[in-house]
Formats: sequence, C-alpha cells, structure tokens
Amino acid sequence: MKRLITCAFLTAFLLAVGHGQDKNAARTTPSKQTTSTSFVEKLLKFFGISDSPSTLKGPGDEVVSGELWVADLDSGSTRALTSMGGYRSPVFVSGTKDVLALRGIEVMRIPSGGGESKKLCSVDTITKLVGASAEESGKVLILLRGEAASRPRVGLLSTTTGVVTVVPYDPASSQDMQMVENLQGWSRTYGDQRIYVKRRAKPALSGTVEWSDVFRKVANSEPVDVSQCDGTDCGQPSLSENGHLLVFVKAKAE
Repeated sequence: MKRLITCAFLTAFLLAVGHGQDKNAARTTPSKQTTSTSFVEKLLKFFGISDSPSTLKGPGDEVVSGELWVADLDSGSTRALTSMGGYRSPVFVSGTKDVLALRGIEVMRIPSGGGESKKLCSVDTITKLVGASAEESGKVLILLRGEAASRPRVGLLSTTTGVVTVVPYDPASSQDMQMVENLQGWSRTYGDQRIYVKRRAKPALSGTVEWSDVFRKVANSEPVDVSQCDGTDCGQPSLSENGHLLVFVKAKAE
C-alpha cells in the first residue's frame, strides 16, 4: 500500500512530470553519474512509490518567508507554530508532528506543540526542503543553488550528520528536467485530495487587496481555504503523514 505522505511528494515532483559556517555545517559528498532513468527511480524509491501520478501545476507560491502556522483539517482551526519569523519551506518529520524548516541557511526542527526551535545543521547553498524520507529516518530531499545561471542541484541531507549527498541528473533529459522543475513547485496531490496555493482578492477603501491562500480540494468537493490568511500572503504548504495537519508559511502582515 502506498503511504499517504510519499504519494504527496511524488506528485509534487511530477505535477507537470556546500559547506556550513560552523562545526555543524553540512559536508557535501559527490555521487557517481547515473542515467536519466536512475535519477527518477532513485527519487521514487526515496518516497517508496512505484508509479508516477500527475496533475496540473498550480500557480507559483507568493510568500518568501514568515511564521510557520498549522491548520487542523479536522476542526478547521489554525494556530501559529513560531513567533520569530524568517521561516520557509516547512515539511513534517516522518512519523511525528514536528516540523523541519529553513531559517536562512539553517535547518531547524520545530516541536509540534510550539516552543524553542532546534538547529540541526547549516547548508550554505540550500534553497528548499522538499520532503522527509518515508523509509530512512533523518533523510530529507533538498534543493541546492546551482552555479550562476544554472539549474538547481538536488541532494539528500542527513539531519543527524549534516552530510549532503548530491543526486545527479541529466540536463539533456526532458524527464529529468521535468522532475527538477516540479521539485521547485508547491501544488501537491495526496491520494484523493489536492493542496495548492491560489491568489485571492477583495475590495477595500484603499483599492483591491490581493493575497495568496492555501486551498484543499478533496475528490469532487468544493475547494476549502485552509490557511484563512485574509489579506496576508500564505503558501509553501505540506501535509502531515496522517493527513490531519497542514503546515504553511504566513508572511508578516503589512
């Protein structure tokens, strides 16, 4: 049986189909060159999936960084998880309700009940946390900055050792390039439900106010605004392994 969380991250990939600064800084180790097929297969194996579902790619994410918020999809309530700001790219830790997120170049672990965040490591070229492995504890798929004017690199980060292993791909392969492009997106499908970011607008005395919200659509039902940000940009959503919680980033209100 496919796991809920693994299905989510694969679909995110196929939607349209370093050195640290302190003693905890990440060390990067090279991998042997592989074929186009093995790059895709490696990521499928990472998330424990054998097929390739797809969906239409949603609009781009609007929020850059901010506070982490959690939406309870059963009750419809939302609550702040952090209060210091500057967080981005959150994902749930497999098997727990805790969250991993970036704060600058630091990979942080945030307790599900709130409280003090813990720095796990630093990666000076990291741009995004994509998702935690469903099979290997402490392994996270990440994106890294490429060289000037080049595409991002893909890597596997060990949160226990800080070591990054680069996962090579073939820039001449359309399949590989589609995978890399979709690693950068935020629209995700989890079984029969889709999570995506959508622009919204409403009239105000000063004119039209626009912002981005996170929506959830289950099967053929009407989409539901689960972030309820009402005028403040929200985005970068990720669902918990059991499907009951959703973490997202809420920008600082202006």
